[in-house]
Amino acid sequence: PASMIDVDDPVVRKHVEEKARLRERAARASSRASSSRSAGGASGQREVQRWIKLDLGRPVPATHDPWAEGDAFELTFSCESGGATSVSVGALKAANGGRWSAFGTSWHCVTGWSRLGLDFRGVALEVALECAFGERDVGGWRCLYQTSADGYTVGVDARDCEGAFLAVTDADGAMLSRDHGGPRLVFPALYGWKSAKFLSRIELKTSYENGFWENLGCHARGRWRYDERWKPGTSARVWNVLAWITDRYYIGGERVWIWVMVYGGRALGMVASLFAKKNRVD
Repeated sequence: PASMIDVDDPVVRKHVEEKARLRERAARASSRASSSRSAGGASGQREVQRWIKLDLGRPVPATHDPWAEGDAFELTFSCESGGATSVSVGALKAANGGRWSAFGTSWHCVTGWSRLGLDFRGVALEVALECAFGERDVGGWRCLYQTSADGYTVGVDARDCEGAFLAVTDADGAMLSRDHGGPRLVFPALYGWKSAKFLSRIELKTSYENGFWENLGCHARGRWRYDERWKPGTSARVWNVLAWITDRYYIGGERVWIWVMVYGGRALGMVASLFAKKNRVD
């Protein structure tokens, strides 16, 4: 007769525990694969548990310090039909009834990660523009162009500004950290590169203008719902290869994958900055 398996046998118990660990690992891998296909409705994304810090690695001038200035910190607004005006964070809050509004959104990065359920406090874009321009005729603007204190630029098509807001603090009322650039415009329908960290100037333009990453092959619109990551053609092929290479590092775990994105992206940004600078000089 067949012998019964002794589940109390140490060798048997070891094999059972190992099988259980393998099942758990497979379940986690399946979950990661599922989330990589879609996170918060965005295809090709993996959900992460923290808002990852990404930037170009450029120095930010000491004069740009919303963390020390608080409500006195000013943003510059301009339009092609008139001059520029500076508006303080405190004035924006006053224009919003003396308090911040609450905004909840998910953050989708073009590099392939998504952080769901972020909460901010700030003012709607239309409140900020009304505060800055008042009754002034700003014309039929078609592009909202952002400039950062570190020189980063990005253009946003006017059609994609619905639901946009200026995020000033986190849900606890603390100014957005240095890691995340302080007060910044957030566009819920767009990938995160369309939101400039260390924001210093907002311009309303009558025609669309590319910014830093758009000049290097990123899509002009950048709507995550339509997977608008790269411009069609050669740019898309090159960037898709780079994204594929980065994604291979996920085999080392999420921490390794994030490290590669953060430092690889910073290195790429620095090289791109030098390239852009050389072109300006030439």
